[in-house]
Amino acid sequence: MAALPAAASLLPQTWYVLNRAAQRARELVEEAIAPLGLRRRHYAALGILAMEGALSQQALSSRIPIDRATVVQIVDDLERLGLAERQPEPADRRAYQIALTAEGRAVLAKADRLIAGAEAEAFKPLTAAERKAIDRLCRRLCGWEARRGGK
Repeated sequence: MAALPAAASLLPQTWYVLNRAAQRARELVEEAIAPLGLRRRHYAALGILAMEGALSQQALSSRIPIDRATVVQIVDDLERLGLAERQPEPADRRAYQIALTAEGRAVLAKADRLIAGAEAEAFKPLTAAERKAIDRLCRRLCGWEARRGGK
């Protein structure tokens, strides 16, 4: 069991406890995918491109959601890593769309496995039933009805 943080007086506040749990999970995910040269924002972009196909930077920005300038940096990073590429937009030669490369799909699959391991570590103190319950409750708090992957 970890020691109580210095901000222990905030512990009765649910938002604080939930944020701390999320922070721990984020840190484990970041550590897990770092060897692939990825951060969470790269993973999010790869996942969206894998699900939706090639998108403009603007469309990608609206789905992550982050500001357009940061999306440019993410796309630059993914292109540098050989995981995505800018392609001319078929309907507008002045515009580009972002598409995954074969390497991008392969790295996304590796990242999925590494993140599954990070999640297992983050939720290790919980039973399978508790993990499902917390997932269901957090999705309700976010206003999301369906579970990822049909679970």
